[in-house]
Amino acid sequence: DTESMKRNHFFGVFLMLLMAGCNKDKFTTEPQVEVKSIQPSTVTNGAIIRLLSDYTDDEGDLDSALVVYKWYNGANTTLIDTLIRFPFSRLNLPTNLRKAELAIQFEYNTYNQVNMLTLPGVTRDTTATLGLILIDKTGKRSNYSESNKIRLKKP
Repeated sequence: DTESMKRNHFFGVFLMLLMAGCNKDKFTTEPQVEVKSIQPSTVTNGAIIRLLSDYTDDEGDLDSALVVYKWYNGANTTLIDTLIRFPFSRLNLPTNLRKAELAIQFEYNTYNQVNMLTLPGVTRDTTATLGLILIDKTGKRSNYSESNKIRLKKP
């Protein structure tokens, strides 16, 4: 009977969506991070770069963040560098958060803002990405999550 098959199909789809929804916000003892966006897509001298991410951490004991900087020559990565490891307290988030949106800002090739990270200038127009790894107080590391590519203009 087709009505019964429709009900069973609907129930199956509903169950899959419910399970996917439960899995998405699953808290783990290792931090989890997902880079959502980076702006602007083309960066000129003195611009502010904003990296937006979401994270979860079951214990809410995040200690620091590693920012990984990659340069590209065409499709190939030519340099991977840990730009900085900085204390999580510097982000001015409430302590013991298990889930939050994270916004990290950088100045490109200038030092105008107090307490803002600086991304060094490049010697020629370059494509780059920024990635994040979060580290908790017990040394557990999150997954690595990377931004879309941006274009850094030579100052």
